[in-house]
Amino acid sequence: METTLYVSDLDGTLLTPQEQLAPFTTRVINRLVEQGVHFTYATARSRHSAEVVTAGLTKNLPVIVYNGAFVIDGATGEKLVESAFTPEQIDQVRAWGETCGLRPLCYAFVEGKERVSWREDLVNEGMAFYLSNRKGDTRLRPVGEDDALYRGEVFYFTYIGEQEDLEPLWQLARACPWLNATFQQELYRQEYWLELMPRAATKANASRRLLERLGCGRMVSFGDAVNDVPLLQAADWGCAVENAVPSLLEEADEVLPANTQDGVAKFLLADTAPALALGERAGEFRRLYRPSDLEELIQLFYGTVHTVNLGDYSQREVDAWVPSPESVDREAWGQSLAAHYTLVAERDGVLVGFGDMDDTGYLDRLYVHKDFQGRGAATAITHALEGYAQGLGVSRVTVHASRTARPFFEARGYRVEYAQQVERYGVLLENFGMELPLEEPSDGERRR
Repeated sequence: METTLYVSDLDGTLLTPQEQLAPFTTRVINRLVEQGVHFTYATARSRHSAEVVTAGLTKNLPVIVYNGAFVIDGATGEKLVESAFTPEQIDQVRAWGETCGLRPLCYAFVEGKERVSWREDLVNEGMAFYLSNRKGDTRLRPVGEDDALYRGEVFYFTYIGEQEDLEPLWQLARACPWLNATFQQELYRQEYWLELMPRAATKANASRRLLERLGCGRMVSFGDAVNDVPLLQAADWGCAVENAVPSLLEEADEVLPANTQDGVAKFLLADTAPALALGERAGEFRRLYRPSDLEELIQLFYGTVHTVNLGDYSQREVDAWVPSPESVDREAWGQSLAAHYTLVAERDGVLVGFGDMDDTGYLDRLYVHKDFQGRGAATAITHALEGYAQGLGVSRVTVHASRTARPFFEARGYRVEYAQQVERYGVLLENFGMELPLEEPSDGERRR
């Protein structure tokens, strides 16, 4: 079975606008990691800063920090992969900066210790804000003169300021063959950041090195910003969250819900489901629902009821269940499928199954195309939906199962709570209220 490495950016992608991990995302990723999923992050943050904002996240793989300058062991801090500037390159960047009247934050190892150095007499508003949010950080090293500023094994320069002030240096840096330069507005504020690193120091390069180190055969990446473009290009499947910059949205193979909607976690549930539930990818692709799927899903629903369910219900009953594809309320279906966590299974561009769940843990629909019964589509979709319920922190999954679906759910541990008759077009249809108890969430995870 091919192992997939999942690599996600942090700010704007995995983190909320409040620079936090949403509880749902934390629960989902931690459970997937416990089940053997290979997930890590690649960030422009330092190890120290990344650890703060990912507190509570289970990390069993090396992490990528400083935009790819380092791949480090998350537990020990050991540098597994590293990139730094040569003394000649440091001198060149220094000369350009001084010509433009700019002084950076210099990230370096000074006498073996990681330090962030700056000229304490040349601090602008943006730098002051950055430093004020890192009080107590043992890396901080204010200096009084330039020779001290550029001392050590420098691997990262950050210039913070107004766009027009940084533009001249950006023009010099972007043309340099040994520099990897990123110039963009700070995600949470108005000022701009110009970040300079060695050419080899990219999230893409670091991710490829980690992929090889782990022996994985496939990489999926997630991002939102300009510096994530190479990361998506390096992956077998690149995903941008909906709030991403236009250039990344154009580059992406798939656009996910925004970072405020747990887009990465929702994708992970779908993409990992075949391997976790079936031990393989099963030749099918699980993805999130798109509004353009609606008509095909309705046709699948009608076809399944009138063939597969006909084995357990009479012709009169299935005709009452769904008289025709045209009888389905498309507005109601479209609204509920979009509001719910909805997954589809796709093979060679054809939708072969779908299922959805609301935010109480109620599994609303689960249907598989008549020609793809017994091939694992329902199992994988249900596995992902149950993972969604666990991410919500609810105590149980509930479903109203047909006679046809009842054995499937019973085999997964669901129990029948009651039988009921539902009237459709004057015909009574039997189904069963069933539930699957879930592991009780901790007090910190319990829904409020």
